[in-house]
Amino acid sequence: MAENIRRNSKQRQLVLEAVKSTCTHPTAEEVFQIVRQQNPTISLGTVYRNLNLLAEMGLILKLDLGVERDHFDGTNEEHGHLVCTRCGAIEDLPCALSASIRSTMEHELDRQMDSIYLTVTGLCKECSCGHMKQ
Repeated sequence: MAENIRRNSKQRQLVLEAVKSTCTHPTAEEVFQIVRQQNPTISLGTVYRNLNLLAEMGLILKLDLGVERDHFDGTNEEHGHLVCTRCGAIEDLPCALSASIRSTMEHELDRQMDSIYLTVTGLCKECSCGHMKQ
């Protein structure tokens, strides 16, 4: 495993930068398109391997949001996500919201919670604004 971490460090760095540079929670295919602009010879398999390794290392989050493909998040702070039921966009929810829910659960259940991963469905800001205009 240590050899795998050292190998392809330039490619891994490009993948990490691609995920951290966007707030759209990209899929592996989207990260691949971003990274290919700087490294046209990189393969989709290399991007997948590096994304999974970066997630295992705790440098990014691999999101299982109940949608078709995994998405990745460059924000490591505890926060929730809203998945738009209309367009499929993924938005971050405020960190304070997750902390508040965790605190409430600790109080109600009389248990200590280490973290909470919150996923809600509804309309994103863009679809919600369009919905209000109709």
